[in-house]
Amino acid sequence: MPHLLTIVGCKNAGKTRTCELLVPLLRGLGLRIGTLKYTEHDGFDWDEEGKDTFRHREAGSEITGIIGQRVFAYQSHRPEHLRIALDAIIRMFYADVDMVLLEGLRREAGLKLEVYRPGFTDGPVVPPTELLATYGANLFRHDLPHFAYGQEVELAAHIHGNLDRLRTVH
Repeated sequence: MPHLLTIVGCKNAGKTRTCELLVPLLRGLGLRIGTLKYTEHDGFDWDEEGKDTFRHREAGSEITGIIGQRVFAYQSHRPEHLRIALDAIIRMFYADVDMVLLEGLRREAGLKLEVYRPGFTDGPVVPPTELLATYGANLFRHDLPHFAYGQEVELAAHIHGNLDRLRTVH
């Protein structure tokens, strides 16, 4: 079953761009990669040019989905939130990939990569104990690896070298 790495950060910090950069690099290291984006919107158009899920697919994701409080690649018209467990989604749709990049699912268990961008990052969104590394502008000092813009190859190598530390779904 796949290893999970969550990409977190403030709105417009560069989470989608980070996924776009990492997918081909991680694939180049021999991994089969899937992506799953979280949205808080009740409805959405997805997999259209310019949309995040389209960008994930264009970057080379083998499986691309989107999940939110009332949506999973379709729109629910029920007033209650969907009660689909992430692990069930991973088992059902992502079982044959090596890694899933989860964009924006900050409340999920497991290590995360936090993206920092000046002008958009107000502060860290998760505690340092939940982080594998940070990426982007070095806005906060943590006792863990940080990768600046332009160090994406090194970041991908760090992620690949730490697969055993990432949460898996069985």
